[in-house]
Amino acid sequence: MSRVQQLILQVLQSRATRRASKSYLDMFARAAARPQPAVPVGASSSDPGPSLLPAPSRSSLATDPLSTADRTSHRVPSLDQTYLALVKLQGPFTDRQLASIADGLVYLQTLGLVCAVVLDHDQWPHPPRFGADGERIDVDADELAAWTPSHRSRDERVGFAEAGLRDHMVRELWRITDALSTAGAQPRPQAHAVVCVGTANELRAVTHEARTPLVSDTSLAHVYADLQAGHMPVMLPMALADGPHHDAPPRCVCVDADDLMVALTRDMTDPALSSPAFDLTPVRLLVITREGGVPSHARGGHPHLMINLASEYESIRSSYIWHDTHPTALRNLAMVRDCLAFMPSVASGVMVTHRSPQTLIGNLITNKAAYSPSLPPRLLAARREMRHMPTVVRAGLPVRVLYDMNRVDMDRVQKTLEHSFQRRLDRRAYEARLATSLDFVIVMGDYDGVAIVTREHAPDDAPGTLPIAYLDKFAVRPQLQGSGAVDFLWGALRDEVHGLGLLDALNHNGGKGGMGTGRDLVWKSRATNVVNSWYLERSSGFVRLPHDLQRWLMFWCDAEDRLKQLAGEPIVPAGARLDDVWTRTT
Repeated sequence: MSRVQQLILQVLQSRATRRASKSYLDMFARAAARPQPAVPVGASSSDPGPSLLPAPSRSSLATDPLSTADRTSHRVPSLDQTYLALVKLQGPFTDRQLASIADGLVYLQTLGLVCAVVLDHDQWPHPPRFGADGERIDVDADELAAWTPSHRSRDERVGFAEAGLRDHMVRELWRITDALSTAGAQPRPQAHAVVCVGTANELRAVTHEARTPLVSDTSLAHVYADLQAGHMPVMLPMALADGPHHDAPPRCVCVDADDLMVALTRDMTDPALSSPAFDLTPVRLLVITREGGVPSHARGGHPHLMINLASEYESIRSSYIWHDTHPTALRNLAMVRDCLAFMPSVASGVMVTHRSPQTLIGNLITNKAAYSPSLPPRLLAARREMRHMPTVVRAGLPVRVLYDMNRVDMDRVQKTLEHSFQRRLDRRAYEARLATSLDFVIVMGDYDGVAIVTREHAPDDAPGTLPIAYLDKFAVRPQLQGSGAVDFLWGALRDEVHGLGLLDALNHNGGKGGMGTGRDLVWKSRATNVVNSWYLERSSGFVRLPHDLQRWLMFWCDAEDRLKQLAGEPIVPAGARLDDVWTRTT
């Protein structure tokens, strides 16, 4: 099979929907004369689509034919304008693994995404760090100096250790450059430092994590020139620093690859460095490791499919237990978090293994996870490829759960509901009903998405019967469709109702924080609603309402803790200690 045929096959297997493919083609169109969005086969350009949720794919988990009907368009725009991705390549990798990675990066470049690569290696010792004033931190320097004979002076030991580490880095640089060249890329190895150690006062913004203050060097101009020429610069985590004495010349020191990634992202998003002909702003952040994505409690240790940093980062970090099998996942997630803080809101990070270049292509086209993260984990647990699924990371939007009606801004709720449903809301009647039956409201961002849950009773309920949790409204502003906001909102709903009480529901969003007992959730939808297939895959079941309500379907989600008990699975509550987690899951 030729390389072109392999690329076509990878694209067709990327699970891209019609909506995602149109967005990709529009994004990578020529800026000067951008064509109209392509019209997919069998669709009308005047069809506005649903306003509540993204249009579901024609395929489902049960049947997923590799049909091109949803993936082909009549008009393919020119890809003369390229976009950038920053790639952290964290070895060690075998020659075969490097060949697979190189093929994936070349495929991305063919599809219009030029990559700048930063090398890292699990077996390289951690380099010394530098404080906000640009001075070396002695504790880390002593750790590095221990790699050399003790009869040398401290400065000599540090110098010899760094020289040896640089030698290892350069040899890995040429090895990876050879693999990229064999795959058809035009790599440009940078065997020298492209940044220098500065001070925090020189930085444009402050990151979440304490990092070495790296600032641009004149050598970075060569990297930008290579990118503009369509080449692939490959950089080492090195920087120029002042000598140990005031009169000593600058020396090349090893730095943390994560710090270099953050520094490059900060500088490449600086408008002063961009030109009208070429925008240096990266749109993707790729972290390719042997570990892959960030493990998830909900998926039995398989990776998170998508992470909303704004609402999930702290809970993931506080409940993380995979330090032995995925020792660098949290560190990489923190790096992606810092990088995305500088990148545009449409950007995303991908943490992926070396095993599947197809996942990189899928994220380029869809900017979403291979499978929707709001799908119940039980539907995906049996799929063998789940252990190697990438984790897509978005800056996302903050999520708040409001149990007090007085804290809800009904003006904004009304605007979001009317914008999403394209119908007028009877504000007075609706507020009167919520005053007596409201359970809670989930607010995403600045009321960009809302989920309203009420407490309801059946007409023949006996006194004292516990109310049912009823999903009264679920709405996301149309402009956020395709951004992952729908999945994030549904995930927050799951954490507060049917997933409540489990370890993976431990999100700091102002709600119950994962504590409590899971409850069943019900909602209804018109039988003609185009999103019913989306609801079906996320529910435990549905029933057609009887008699004159045949045009309505009633969906429900059973409490997940009860489902786990019936299946005999271990249940790890949100308040469990680490010893409890190991006891229940091993």
